[in-house]
Amino acid sequence: MKYLLTGVAAIALLTACGDKNKDKDGASPAGVEISQGKAPNVKLRKGDPASAGAVLSALSLDKSGAGRVSFDTSSVNGAKAAFTDVTIISSADAEEDDADVEFGDDDRLHIKGSDLKAGKLEFEGLGMIDGQANFSRMVLSDVTFVPKEGAEAHGSTKVKSVELVNPSPETAAWIASLFGKGEAIDMPEGKALAFDLWSMDDLNFQIDEEGGDKGAFVIDGINVVGVKDEKVAQMSIKNMTFDMFDSEEDTDVKASLGGIDLRNVNLALLSAADDGPSDGVAKGMVEMLQNDPANPGYDSVLIDNLKVAVSGADFTMPKLSSKVSRDKKGRAVKVVTEPFKMTLGSSEGELGEKLGTQLATLGYEKLELSGQGEQTYDPDKDFVTLVKGKNFLKLENGFKLDYSAKYEGAAAIAKAQAAATDQAPGDLMQDALDNLQIHGFELALADDGFVDRAFNAFAAQSGQDPQQLRSQIAGQMAMAPMMAAGTGIDPELLTELATAFSSFLTDPKTLTITLAPATPLKVGELADMEDPSAYTKAALGFAASNK
Repeated sequence: MKYLLTGVAAIALLTACGDKNKDKDGASPAGVEISQGKAPNVKLRKGDPASAGAVLSALSLDKSGAGRVSFDTSSVNGAKAAFTDVTIISSADAEEDDADVEFGDDDRLHIKGSDLKAGKLEFEGLGMIDGQANFSRMVLSDVTFVPKEGAEAHGSTKVKSVELVNPSPETAAWIASLFGKGEAIDMPEGKALAFDLWSMDDLNFQIDEEGGDKGAFVIDGINVVGVKDEKVAQMSIKNMTFDMFDSEEDTDVKASLGGIDLRNVNLALLSAADDGPSDGVAKGMVEMLQNDPANPGYDSVLIDNLKVAVSGADFTMPKLSSKVSRDKKGRAVKVVTEPFKMTLGSSEGELGEKLGTQLATLGYEKLELSGQGEQTYDPDKDFVTLVKGKNFLKLENGFKLDYSAKYEGAAAIAKAQAAATDQAPGDLMQDALDNLQIHGFELALADDGFVDRAFNAFAAQSGQDPQQLRSQIAGQMAMAPMMAAGTGIDPELLTELATAFSSFLTDPKTLTITLAPATPLKVGELADMEDPSAYTKAALGFAASNK
């Protein structure tokens, strides 16, 4: 697996561009198939032929070997330049015994023992921008990742093209440091990281290690469009396949993905979720969430035709689509997850056999799940609503779980967190609960054979009769009000709840539990309550039934 990681990291360092045709206005198409809207138009900046030579010198490309880059031939035409038979030395340490990656003290990948080769390196729009060397497009094509002389190869890495269009001065400076001698600077972060397009086409990683790990990782295309002010207009992957045998675990892993497409992604939220936010980023995030608490960090997500098989445990999801609606101020007011389906089944393989056995105890050959979701937000009232009839999870020949709710406090929670950044996690959680108020809640579980399956499976494992087991548990539920006498819990509420559960176990239909409090239910007070007597059936608007 280390060779695969090495290849991925190396290609990420290239950050170059593929050879694509321009339209009559000089626009560079993004090369992405769009299913959720039109892709942003990408046009090249104009260069400056008079300063092109200075830019190439800053990039250590004025002559072969001036930096880490060597080449066979070069040509310069105005603000354009081209180089053939290119080698980029990825590490000054050329005496490594093998192509490898390691994590340094800064938790960054360091590539050793390997070089990057390309058939051609091309630039357009060379010129000085605000006194700094830059370009409008960089193209690196026919890329391979090869071990240094004397190092062993454990597979191969090929990429048809990688493209970078209209980078910010900071991003261009980072590229220059990768090409030059001396230590490379860190990749820019935050608002300094900006470009109009970064893409890679036809990635092909082949793994063949001495220990027996073998596999292939292939992607038709990766595209990132419109990175500016810590936001991304579009991120997409097209046609990915992964086929790997892990000899140490004796496990086969196969996966494929038709595509993934994300629009208007908030990079600060993604970065914080991945690595944890810095103090500055955390403050900015809290301020954003305080004003826009329903914001999931994107405008739309589309996942197409996902399949994963791990030693016979098979998962498929044909499509998952989620879209965000915003008001005139740009605040998220609705998040809709369209109806989706996914299947978990078994086939030949060690994990497949184990999963198949577990499924068989419940009387299933496979699990077929479906669902959908819809959430609205009123930013003026700070109300979140999970729309009734639009939120459910269903197991085919098992059950359907519908849920809906209305609560307030999302913005108040963010505000409390902003005012208490030095508090312990437990204190922050208490602040969140103190600001959360429930206006209504309903949960409806419709049985479609799952209760019978569950009792039959448990009874078979314990050696009991299913009907006797069912009657025993239902009887215990019916005795709950008597056992809770003296606790202060409203007997009427507890009796109704126990009766509904007992009825559902003996004659399962649809178990429905509802809260419709006369006044909003403050979750913080509920969590801290010492005397539950105030929370009566009438005060909570509580109802439970099996109908």
